[in-house]
Amino acid sequence: MFRAISLVALLTGCASSPAPLADAGAFVSGAAGDVYLLDGSSSQGEVLRYAWALVDGPSNALLIEADAQTAYLQPTDEGIYTLGLTVCDRWDRCDEAETMALVGEAASRQRLASFGGGGLGSKPFGKNRAPQADASAKRSMGLSGTVKLDGSASSDPDGDSLRYRWTFTARPAGSALTDADIQDSTSALASFTGDVKGTYGVKLVVRDGMLADSVVLPDIVLSAVDDSDPLDILSRPPGAPLVFEAAAP
Repeated sequence: MFRAISLVALLTGCASSPAPLADAGAFVSGAAGDVYLLDGSSSQGEVLRYAWALVDGPSNALLIEADAQTAYLQPTDEGIYTLGLTVCDRWDRCDEAETMALVGEAASRQRLASFGGGGLGSKPFGKNRAPQADASAKRSMGLSGTVKLDGSASSDPDGDSLRYRWTFTARPAGSALTDADIQDSTSALASFTGDVKGTYGVKLVVRDGMLADSVVLPDIVLSAVDDSDPLDILSRPPGAPLVFEAAAP
């Protein structure tokens, strides 16, 4: 027999100002070895914090002043680099945006062809449409404290192949988990194992190579991490937390 463990709701202060809006600036292009300016100054919000990251592309690139409004990318290899910018305000409300660095002539030609350069299978200029992120979660049968994440319902209106990235947006106090603890975090199907009870936040970003979409799952509440009670979210009211109950001792 199972019983529900009562959950304590934490009341947080409400911000009166609009949520932040991230803007990573326009695409930049040039040659390998150049220094590229990444400009987040058009982002909107109150007392913003900035965090730049190399999301995709050759890994041996130097990202300078990644916690500033303007950062600098110094790549050594040609290719298409995707840069992500996360901005958060004083209430820890965050938003994300992306831009690209096209390094080398081949990268610029590839980018142009993807918009429609007359090649086989290319799209007319400006007609690429953003993918649509869709994600769900459920408790994994027989795996204590493990939550299975499913982004396979995500789609692209143009039929483009999708890339996936799962990240945490929140973890309970005392949790030592990081994004690296999400298994298969760049696949449609991923999972994580909670290390303490409490509320976990998870976000899925999907990309078609040019545009991206994201979705944040409703709060995932683990009332215990030592049981194996599966609970699917199909009967959950829209917007309600995903509460996984624990077995009675």
